[in-house]
Amino acid sequence: MPPTRIVGVSFLNARPLLAGLEAGLPAPFAYEFTVAEPAVCAALLEAGTAQVGLVPVAALPALPQVWAYPHLGIAAAGETTSVLLVAKVPLPRVRVLAAHTASRTSVVLARLLLAALHGVRPTVVPAVPPVEAMLGSADAAVIIGDAAMACPSPDGLARYDLAAMWRRWRGLPFVFALWGIASPVPSWVPELLEGSYAYAQQRWEVLLPRWAQQHGAGLPRTREYLENRLRFRLGEAERRAVQEFLQLAAEFALLPAREEIFWHG
Repeated sequence: MPPTRIVGVSFLNARPLLAGLEAGLPAPFAYEFTVAEPAVCAALLEAGTAQVGLVPVAALPALPQVWAYPHLGIAAAGETTSVLLVAKVPLPRVRVLAAHTASRTSVVLARLLLAALHGVRPTVVPAVPPVEAMLGSADAAVIIGDAAMACPSPDGLARYDLAAMWRRWRGLPFVFALWGIASPVPSWVPELLEGSYAYAQQRWEVLLPRWAQQHGAGLPRTREYLENRLRFRLGEAERRAVQEFLQLAAEFALLPAREEIFWHG
């Protein structure tokens, strides 16, 4: 059998989930591990060139052959500092939204918040950081990941943390990414994914300085971000938040409808 291809996300926020995979944690069958941007992970799963991927939640409705592992992901209870909407006009006046091309879930979340809370449906144009370039011909921009953490606060721009906006609106955490597993789900994959996160937990104080250096975030900020801002172990509240987000996005015609996305194994 060819190796199972597993693809992770290249941002700091994914490193705890990937630690064991990066270290070559043993598995019953051969696997290959690579990293890419979130939207690319989803495209590889859709094409069948990867069997397991850390995918944006918003990608799952269009991947009917892919099921989400329900116990691990990238989530936030409130402010993340790494998923931002930056605007140069008041939100009800946003007509053009520049979307970080690495994102998918965050752009849908921004569009949902703008439509539901401010009654606007801006035209979305693809863009890449820095934020000043993204805002050249746009009223607002969605910027995520390492680029968002490094984003300055220029004068005259308002910054909104999208997960915090969602929390205030719905009273729930927000889940940005989940492990997607293509059917049929290899029985050993969930154990490997759990082992990869356990590897990070067991070696946290060794890995944290390494991640800080590799992503240029500084150790204090990396620790605060990964320990206090994000959640990687998902519970009932996170799973309910995923279903509510996807349902609302479908109601606002931002995503196709899908009744069930979680794998029950």
